[in-house]
Amino acid sequence: MKVFLTIVIRVSQKIQNPNQKGNGFIIGLVALVAVVVVVIGAVVFIGRSQPIKGVPDEDVNFSVALDGDVIRLGQLDAKDAKTATVFEDFSCHYCADMSGGGHADELKALSDGKMIVEQRTLNFLDGQRVEDRDGHSTRTYAIARMIAESGNAKAYWNFHNMMMEQQQTAINWDNNDFADRLDQLGVDGDIVKKVRAGVDLAEAQASATKNANDLEKRLGSVSSPHVFVDGKDVLDNIAANGGLGEWVKQVLA
Repeated sequence: MKVFLTIVIRVSQKIQNPNQKGNGFIIGLVALVAVVVVVIGAVVFIGRSQPIKGVPDEDVNFSVALDGDVIRLGQLDAKDAKTATVFEDFSCHYCADMSGGGHADELKALSDGKMIVEQRTLNFLDGQRVEDRDGHSTRTYAIARMIAESGNAKAYWNFHNMMMEQQQTAINWDNNDFADRLDQLGVDGDIVKKVRAGVDLAEAQASATKNANDLEKRLGSVSSPHVFVDGKDVLDNIAANGGLGEWVKQVLA
């Protein structure tokens, strides 16, 4: 960077007074502008090439798949695994607490083939009217669906955890913020390009609405988080068993 600045200074010093004869001033000005453009481009490139803090890089030993309105995590050949249907919203701080508190237990249970997680993502926290839900919850779900559909389990796992861990700041990320982080996570380049250009939310909106309808049939209302095993919500008694971070233990019990 010091080299670039030195060049700018030297070029600027060579620029003649505009009242002097000749084309030196114009040529010098053009050269200065060109150097400034190069410097700005270099600053942007260097900034984007630096690792972004807070982007997780955790290895996994399970698969991910998008199945309609469900994102399924687990071993493909897991036998006798407990299936947990998880209803969550990417803007729900209780969901973030559950995800963070049960992180290690969930990773182990999935990797050991003891649990399969079927995530049914909601977006009710984006607004009251279904047709107006196009905020953070919906956009994050749209991105999550694309990653899951690509089959990149490591990228999906780390993306999901990142969005829960950094929920308070992620709500202010723009398309480039998301795209830069996805690139660092190792997400497919085509997905990164789509996110940078702006994600189509229609599919995620429709899917989240179906998940909300599913939950309403089970409970009579929509809220989050909820974890169902064999038709029962294991979070009903979670407060007496250590809190939301104990949800995996409750699933396996």
